[in-house]
Amino acid sequence: MLQIISHKFRSGCMMLGRDLGDSVAFLGTAFLVHGQGYLLTAAHLTENETGLVIIPSTFSEEFAPLILDRVAAMAVNVISRDVQRDIALLKIEQEIDIGVPDDFLGSTEAVRPGASVMSLGYSFGHHQIHALLGYNAVVSAKILSSNESRLILFDSAFHEGDRGGPLVHVADSHIVGIVTGRFEPSTISQQAGVSTERLEPRETNVSYAVAIEYGLELMASEGIMQTAGTM
Repeated sequence: MLQIISHKFRSGCMMLGRDLGDSVAFLGTAFLVHGQGYLLTAAHLTENETGLVIIPSTFSEEFAPLILDRVAAMAVNVISRDVQRDIALLKIEQEIDIGVPDDFLGSTEAVRPGASVMSLGYSFGHHQIHALLGYNAVVSAKILSSNESRLILFDSAFHEGDRGGPLVHVADSHIVGIVTGRFEPSTISQQAGVSTERLEPRETNVSYAVAIEYGLELMASEGIMQTAGTM
């Protein structure tokens, strides 16, 4: 099942970067949500909108090089951004028609603690390693943050390049979240107004994703719907 999910979504996951003229700086991960070139990612990756590009990777069933000598970057614009929920909707500048799966964006209502999920992202893109990595994990909890954002916690170590990638519910192969970061209890406590004077900073192996519904709201505001096709 995990192999099927990886094959289904890998071509729709792209590197998000910034064009510096003679090079491209890696920022994180973005993923396609519409056949006309719309993508979702984490909003904090797009604070500086200058020169944003996405870079599709070439995949093979065989062993592929980790580092790419050349990349085919396509310019993207920020269409809308929900800073509070940390989600951004992007669109490829050039007119494009890309195949995407039919019925692939899901709902967090179907996700329960203990459910199997898979995250996809360019984990080590900041180290110029351009391989898309997939991680199998279990949903640890569903929580509301201090600003009432719906978060899915899952037991997989987070890497910086994973930011903006999709979290897929294995049971129905639907994307249910946008990977945002490592869950840090002290940070969440501070945001909630809880005293953290006696709390030691603690790194965890728990990551979190923001509910896909916030991304669907951005898409609805733009007046776009999912399109059928093949990814």
